[in-house]
Amino acid sequence: MLKSIRLVNWRSHKDSVLEFRSGTNLLIGIMGAGKSSILEGISYALFGTFPALERRKLKLENLMRFNEANSKVVLEFDWEDETYKIEREIERTKRGTTTTAEVFKNNLLVEHGTFAVTTFIENLTNVDYDLFTRAIYSEQNNIEYFLNLDPRRRKQEIDTLLGLDKFETARSNIVTVIGKFRTKKKTLEERFSKEKLAEIEFKEKEQLQKISSAEVKLRELLVALDENQKQLALLLESFNSMKAQKEKFESLEKQSIFLSAECTSIEKQIIPIPEMAIESAKEKLIYLQKQKEQHSLSLRSLDQKISDLSKEAGSISANLKTGAESNSRCHNMRKELAALLDDRTIETLKAEQKEVSQTLLSSKSELTSLKQQIEELQELLVKLKADLSKCPLCSSNLTDQSISHIKEERAELISQKEKRIGELSSLVAQNQKQNELLEEKIRKATSLSENLSSIAPVDLEKMKSHALELEKQSTILLSEKSILVETTDVLGKESEKLRLEVSKYEDILKKTKLLEETSKKLAEVKSQLSHLLFDKEAFESIRVKTESAKLDLEKLNSSKTMLETEQRITKDHLKSISEELNLLRTISLDIQNLYELEDQLLIYKNALLETQTSLRSSLTDAINGAMNEIWPIFYPYNNYKALRLSVSEKDYLFEVNDGAWKSLDIIASGGERASAALTLRVALAMVLTPKLSWLILDEPTHNLDSQAVEMLSSALQFKVPEVVKQTFVITHDEAFMGSDFASNYRLTRDKENNGETKVESV
Repeated sequence: MLKSIRLVNWRSHKDSVLEFRSGTNLLIGIMGAGKSSILEGISYALFGTFPALERRKLKLENLMRFNEANSKVVLEFDWEDETYKIEREIERTKRGTTTTAEVFKNNLLVEHGTFAVTTFIENLTNVDYDLFTRAIYSEQNNIEYFLNLDPRRRKQEIDTLLGLDKFETARSNIVTVIGKFRTKKKTLEERFSKEKLAEIEFKEKEQLQKISSAEVKLRELLVALDENQKQLALLLESFNSMKAQKEKFESLEKQSIFLSAECTSIEKQIIPIPEMAIESAKEKLIYLQKQKEQHSLSLRSLDQKISDLSKEAGSISANLKTGAESNSRCHNMRKELAALLDDRTIETLKAEQKEVSQTLLSSKSELTSLKQQIEELQELLVKLKADLSKCPLCSSNLTDQSISHIKEERAELISQKEKRIGELSSLVAQNQKQNELLEEKIRKATSLSENLSSIAPVDLEKMKSHALELEKQSTILLSEKSILVETTDVLGKESEKLRLEVSKYEDILKKTKLLEETSKKLAEVKSQLSHLLFDKEAFESIRVKTESAKLDLEKLNSSKTMLETEQRITKDHLKSISEELNLLRTISLDIQNLYELEDQLLIYKNALLETQTSLRSSLTDAINGAMNEIWPIFYPYNNYKALRLSVSEKDYLFEVNDGAWKSLDIIASGGERASAALTLRVALAMVLTPKLSWLILDEPTHNLDSQAVEMLSSALQFKVPEVVKQTFVITHDEAFMGSDFASNYRLTRDKENNGETKVESV
């Protein structure tokens, strides 16, 4: 049983809470008040969708109220003595909209995620979204859904609702499979032939005989090959031994010829020299090298002295330039200082500046005093009015004549003082300028005097004399260096000449020693040749026999390879024949299996048809039984006593009985069709969802007259709860109201101003 629903920012609902009870729950209100939104909320909470959303008539963002950032539906219900709560939320993000879902059992989270929660509810109630919308939830103005379908579509829709479409799908699939099996069987039969099978079996036997014959020949050849290999091994052993002797003999002969030629060549290069000449040349070379080394040391010493003199001369040259610049700068500063002082001293200038400064200060003070006096006189003139009887200064009696006289005197006095202010202002400006000039002269003179006292005069003549002395010393040292360089070059040339002579003598001595060593090696090689026994004819004989044995072995190996190749080709051919033979045998077996499978599938197809027919009959009987129990509740007249759903080959027919069964489509009015549709809805809910026992009706009074509306209202209050545990009805018809509904809610809304839905329990 549904206990309550809360809608937050859902369509026109800002935050609505509705509680439901067992029996029929009524929601009433004008069109657009937000009634259908509640039923859509129930469907969305259970399955994450509802018909308008499923058909994409609405988008997720359309479900959020106005420009709100999120929307939430919370549905609470009881099931098998347990309390469940589903919470689904839609949130607006920068990338679009996202959804979340959670389901709680007795306030404990048991599942989360939109798909997972939907699957949990379907498994819990054994009702999926499709069954819910067909058997339980009737959309607004869609209560006659099954009555309005064309016959073929109605057959398909009701079969799907009753679960019979699975049988039709299975039967159709079996027909397709049988067709595929027959096609495959025909294809296999076209590929199979008994004559071809016998021909391939004969070829297989023929190839097996060839392989057996080749194996016998190969064994005989392997025996001959083994004997030949043993004989060749003995010959190779003798041949290799004699070949080693031959190679050694030839190597010694080559060495003897090479060493003899080398001895002759060395003898031609040796020239006899006295031993004393070599020693004398070595001693003289050592002496010359020592002399050259001493001269080199002297040269380095001279270079150092010349470098030191050059550095000192450079330093003096730089000092001469700096000194000349310093003396010139001192001369210019003295000249500038004399111009500034003009035959005076700095102290005289300071005294003169002090006197001017005091005069400037006195003039400024007098100027300030005069200005203050003028202000006081002007204030007095303002106070002297024509009707003034007493003097504001001395309190004496005043007349108009005396006031006029005082004003004239004070005006004359102000004029004199203003004239003096003009004179003083000119004097102050002159003194100010003179004071600034004196201060600038004092500052410059003091700075020049301090700079002159810090710079010492430079003796340029003494520095020039020292520079000339250094130049003379450098000239003497350069002359000495020239003589020393010339002597060192002569010593170098003589040393090099002697070094070449000594090197020549040493080379002759080395060659003499090499000749002795080479002659000794030649004697050893000749001795080895004389002791080595090698028979060229015997070697040639064994070589010929070995080559002959190798040729015989190659012929046997070639025959072996040919036999093995022939045998491999025969085996490959046999493998191909065997594969083809196995394929034909497999095809034969597959054809036999396909015949058996086709017979079994035909039996299964017929069984499905019988089961489908039987189940359809049982379900329609159950639905008809429920409809005839409910029909009097929704149809208050006696002209049609019964309603039934009959089955033809192409359609489900709705029929009413007025003494005979007649088609509802032909004789029924709009109200009668509406009553039949309501009856079918309740019957479907009773038969297909007996455990759930819910019914949701949106505007069920469509096409009903006032008496039928009154009867339907009474039936929903008193009789429907006997067959359906909980019903939800939406209507705009005020005549539908009744005090015995399980709960009554009135929904109102200011649509013109896009106001929120208001929910009131009545």
